[in-house]
Amino acid sequence: MSSPAPGAEGSVPRRVWGATLLFALGRQWGTLCTIAALAILARTLAPEAFGRFTFYLALFAFLDVLVDCGTSTVALQRSAAGETSFAAAIAAGRRVRLVTGALAALTVLAVAAAYREEGLGWVALAALSPLARTVEMSAVVFQRDIDWGWPVALRAAGATLRLGALASLALLGVAGFGPYLAAQAGGVALGNLALHLAARTRLPQPPRRSEPAAGLLRAALPLALTGLVQQAYFQVDNLFVRTWQGEAELGRYNACVRVFSWLVFFAAFATSSALPWLARRAHAGDLGAAATRLAQPILVAASAAVGILWPWSAEGLRLVFGPGFEEAAGSLRWLLAAVLAVAVGACFFTAVIATGRSRAALGIALSALAVKLAASGLLVPRLGIEGAALSTLATESTVAVLALVTLRRDRAAPRAGARWLLAPAALAAASFLSATLHATLTGS
Repeated sequence: MSSPAPGAEGSVPRRVWGATLLFALGRQWGTLCTIAALAILARTLAPEAFGRFTFYLALFAFLDVLVDCGTSTVALQRSAAGETSFAAAIAAGRRVRLVTGALAALTVLAVAAAYREEGLGWVALAALSPLARTVEMSAVVFQRDIDWGWPVALRAAGATLRLGALASLALLGVAGFGPYLAAQAGGVALGNLALHLAARTRLPQPPRRSEPAAGLLRAALPLALTGLVQQAYFQVDNLFVRTWQGEAELGRYNACVRVFSWLVFFAAFATSSALPWLARRAHAGDLGAAATRLAQPILVAASAAVGILWPWSAEGLRLVFGPGFEEAAGSLRWLLAAVLAVAVGACFFTAVIATGRSRAALGIALSALAVKLAASGLLVPRLGIEGAALSTLATESTVAVLALVTLRRDRAAPRAGARWLLAPAALAAASFLSATLHATLTGS
């Protein structure tokens, strides 16, 4: 087999963008369904109930990383050793997920009890959904085969069904966040079960001797810790906002966070898809150039998106989520600025991982968490949800700067050049055109 041509291998492979596009289409549909559901519930539930619903969405997102605990990645690594090792890793991963799923369920119950939530029974029912990740371990075969069709289709269908279920409850006039949370969590659990059923025919034969779950957990722990810390610094401001500003403000803030998550998804997934290629370029000694070629177009696209949305922050929130949400426009603008930090930071952080320095990656994530905790504790009591958004900007900027410093120490720093100026040019042009259109249509 001939080796790739230098020029072809030195450029971002088309399959990186292809995989990113396919996943982005499916996940973006899921995100849009979630935003649509939130738009409906923002008009249906009382502001405090809506805030509680978004609080548990954030909690489940954090616990989802805990339940996986790096088992999927380790199983993929073991697949290189053959079907027997792969099957043993899947079996061990299920045992790990059964324990972590139970731990996640208990965590949800403990949090609900601590807040003395109304509708505790509904929350307890929703808390069972992480256990479905046990059987969803089967879906790792799709990742191994680089066959994204079924996962994307089933995830998109599940998101559509959840939107339909939540909309139906709203039309029936159901009050309280509990039934909506149970419907949301139940839909996610059914989606995980559907993935398992779709993957069954591809699963390797069960191993005669199972791999000890503790062995797989030890291999997965560094990845799990990094993922947990990343989710922690992304979601922890929910605790600060709910404690200091209340559930109604939390609902407004999480509406902005959903827009932020929608915008940063492409950058996060593009860099994740590019990890194998970045690892090869690190081995070849030109990781800096590779990271530059990956980061520049992502940053330009993010800059254009931010420029378009900036003038419409207040009107967009009011249009999507209803009257009253325009008050969160200041928070959204800080999060839009954070999108630019993510566009760069995600590329540089993934490049650090590509060097094999898992401890350095964990150190960056821990530093970012420390910044998030300190900034949230200082800013949220004083500035409210704008302070929470500002702490997110500080956190994502910390990731970008520390990843850049780490790459420089490894002599793999991204390259300087005039092409970086395309990002501020795109931001300025998009902002000017969008502001002109905004002034024309609104008369302001």
